[in-house]
Order: sequence, then C-alpha cells, then structure tokens
Amino acid sequence: MDAERSNTTNSSPVLWIIAAFALLILGGLLIAETAPLILPPEASAEAQQVDNLFKILLAIGGAIFLLVQGALVFSVIRFRARPGDKSDGVALHGNATLEFVWTAIPAVIVLILSIISFQVWVSTTSAKDNEMVVNVTGARFTWSFSYAVPDHENLKVNSSTLHTYVGQSLKMVMQSADVNHAFYIPAMRIKQDLLVGRTTEIRFTPTLAGDYPVFCAELCGSGHGSMRARIVVHPDEATYLSWFDDEVNVLLNPPADPVVRGQQILSSGQYPCAGCHTLTELGWTGVTGPNQNGLADRVVKTRVAATGLTPEEYLLHSLYHPSEYLVPGFGNLMPQFQANDPNAPSYMPVEDMEAIVAYLCTLEASGENVCNLDNLQSLASQLK
Repeated sequence: MDAERSNTTNSSPVLWIIAAFALLILGGLLIAETAPLILPPEASAEAQQVDNLFKILLAIGGAIFLLVQGALVFSVIRFRARPGDKSDGVALHGNATLEFVWTAIPAVIVLILSIISFQVWVSTTSAKDNEMVVNVTGARFTWSFSYAVPDHENLKVNSSTLHTYVGQSLKMVMQSADVNHAFYIPAMRIKQDLLVGRTTEIRFTPTLAGDYPVFCAELCGSGHGSMRARIVVHPDEATYLSWFDDEVNVLLNPPADPVVRGQQILSSGQYPCAGCHTLTELGWTGVTGPNQNGLADRVVKTRVAATGLTPEEYLLHSLYHPSEYLVPGFGNLMPQFQANDPNAPSYMPVEDMEAIVAYLCTLEASGENVCNLDNLQSLASQLK
C-alpha cells in the first residue's frame, strides 16, 4: 500500500510538467495562428514566406511568454509568505544543470531561426524569371515610378501609382532625390531603404489583385506622414497592358498645346510636386510648399515686380534655381531640377520644363495664360 502511494506521489510532478509543457506548446501555436489575423492580406509570394517565418517566431515567443508568466504566477501563489511567517527564505546556491539547459535551448532556437531566416531572405531577394524592372524615385514627399517602353530606348512611362499584375515578378530599382527614405508595402511584406548616392533594389511577386497603400517608413521631414502612394495589382496581363498602352500612346502622341502637355506631365507624378504643394485642379494636397492655386495671379502681382523678371522667366528660374526665390514662410526643401544629366534623380529636360511653365502660367482666376509663350520657347531653346 505504501509503495503504491509512493509511486503515485513521485509520478505526479512528471505528469504536471508534461501537462504544463503541452499547454505551453498549444498556447504558442494558438498565438501564432491568431495574431496574424490582424495583419494586411498576404498579397505576394514573399508575404506568404515572411508570414510563415513570423508564425514560427510567434509560436516560440508565445510559448516562452506563457512559460515565464506562468512560472511567475505559480511562484507568487506557491511561495508567498504565510500570515505570521517572519522567517528568512531558503538559501539556494544555484543549479549548474538548469543553467546549462536554459543556455543551450535558446542557443539552439536562435541557430534554427537563423537558418530559416536566411533561407527566406535568399528566396525573397533572388532574381526571378522574366522580371519587370520598375525604377522608383523617392523625393520629399512623394513616390514616382518609371517603366521602360519596349522598342523606345529613351521613352519612359512615369506614374505616381505603381502598376503591375498578378504573377508578374517585379524588380524595384530605387534612388533617393534628396534624403534617405524607406519603400514599404505592408501587403507585400517588403521594405527597403533608399539611400542618398546609392541605388538599392527589392523584389516581389504579387499574388492577389487589389489596390494597396505604399508608405515611406523612415522619417524624412515635415511631410513624412503624407508621403504615400498606391500599388494597383491588375488581375491579369491584359488589364495591365490596357493601362500601359494608354500611357505609351500619350507619350508617342503628345498634344500640340504645351499647356495641355504640362498638365499631363504634372498629373503623371513624374516629378515630386504633389508631395509638397496644394493644387486642387490636379488633386494635390501637400502643405510643406506654397499653395499653387492662383499661382499665376501672384506671380504677376508680386513676384514680377520684386524680381524684375517676366512671369515665364520667373517660373522657369524657380524650377531650376528654387533656392533663389523662396516664398516667405517656406524653407528650402524643393529639389533643384537640372537639364544636363539624364541619370540624375532631379533631371528635368527642357521640353518638360517648357510645358510645365506654360501650364503654371494658366493658374489664375480667368484661366488665361499670363505668359508670353513665344518668349518662353525662346528661353527654353537657349538652355538646350
């Protein structure tokens, strides 16, 4: 009888330990499966791999969290001081076996996680077959996406929205026009820094059609919070080409009117104007730069008299030398565009400048053009 009682007493702690570890594993798995439900949808092949790794981290971290908190609660209850107990606690020296175990187990866990993480990193950064290259420019406070046009070496489609389609692997080649930025698409689970003076890359393959936000994930100035864009994932190649071909047609058959052409250029997002300025006609809502509504009126009434330049001269010079004519109350944040180096982030060809100035000259109450377009054309030809 005493032997049976002794066996039962000795086996009880083992059963409790087994039960506790089973609950820890179950709890860790439960946390791993439920926590990702609050994340954006998995919209890329890379997102699936990253989320699988994240679930492993959550399962291990969740089990360790429950172990530590469970041991803490058990110790507070089991070893609490009883009423009237004034004695000292038991003097414990340590346990070499326990210390070895709690050092070895985390070391093994870290090693396993390092191997899995490296495999995910290699898989998500490796070149894919038939990649589509998109050039990305980050500038305070907007994103610009540029696509090469087949059979037209010097022609590029520019957009403030990133377009692609399901199953098309993308290689994003990124540059910053001013300060460091970070290109971040939560739904794709990708984030890559844009470093001044360097070209960085990131790859992903969309798997779910939809419209997803793009953010800047690195503080880049007062307008950082509004530095956003969108990625439109078309359901198939035909739908994507419908958008792309329309954009190419506009480039191959530009309107004869420079005002219309200038409006098209600014609407495309090729230049980062929308990130800082407000212009209701084009849907701009930036606040870190001067309001462009009624710009032509202000140029005629105040800036021409202050500078001694004609409206077209003032606007042209403001694009290429913005720091020389700062509007009171605004800092020197505007990128200095130049017409000499096509590979530079702030490159603006003279033809684009001429069209943009022609459009800006119409931003007055009556809609009339306040500039002399013949003089503007003469000024532009002198810069070529």
